[in-house]
Amino acid sequence: MGVALFPLWIGCISARRAKNRPFSRRNKSFLDGMGEICYRGGEVNDMTISQNLKDLRRLSGMTQEQVARQVGLTRQAISSYESGRTQPDLDTLARLAEVYGAEITDVLYGAGPRQRALRFWRRAPFLLAAAVLAVVLLRSALLLGLNTFLTFPDGMAVTEATRSLIERRFALLDVVQVLGGLAETVSLLGCLVLGVLLFPAKPLPPAGRGLLFFLALAAGLLLVTVPFAALDGVYRAADYLWPGLNILLPAVLLLLWWGILALVRRKKERA
Repeated sequence: MGVALFPLWIGCISARRAKNRPFSRRNKSFLDGMGEICYRGGEVNDMTISQNLKDLRRLSGMTQEQVARQVGLTRQAISSYESGRTQPDLDTLARLAEVYGAEITDVLYGAGPRQRALRFWRRAPFLLAAAVLAVVLLRSALLLGLNTFLTFPDGMAVTEATRSLIERRFALLDVVQVLGGLAETVSLLGCLVLGVLLFPAKPLPPAGRGLLFFLALAAGLLLVTVPFAALDGVYRAADYLWPGLNILLPAVLLLLWWGILALVRRKKERA
């Protein structure tokens, strides 16, 4: 069964409900001659609306029970809207937007700046982890390939026949080293950028998201190193795992910074 869609020639919604919010080209909203707010554009997925409602409520710092009291509904109804089980009508959407201090098009499109920031923090840490892990995976595969197909016994004499093979091996080992350094650099710079962006972030993304990022990165590093190390009969596991320690260090510092910011802001809110 396909996901239902809201057509965005959706008529007009009372301007009283929307507090006479101004014209917005970005949100494709306008006031008609009768004081009604109208919307036009493409289509909006109802599952997107449910996520937008959930995000706006979390950004407002309200519980489902608090929202339900303000709009005159039950908590179960708010939960049903946020899970996508049922669809609110346009009048209810307008009332919810008013409660959250948002444009109704923030509910429909999720285009508000705070919502974009929330989506950024939902994805960015894990995109960073994926980029780092991709480089480490390439390094592990190359190192195992070298130690499987391009090895030489100890004490082998260097001859004209073997010189080019030895030079090729050392050249590829240099590539392995560069890949390890690249993964460490991406981790360091990525965590540094995220740490800088965290400081002014309002509201602060949940510290649990930082913990998930660290755990995902740590688990991923084990997955892209340990199996290769187990198959390698030349190098030890430490040769595969060592770059992972340098990669995890910036993530640990980012997690600590995230936690410190969360504690400081919590203290300020209670003061």
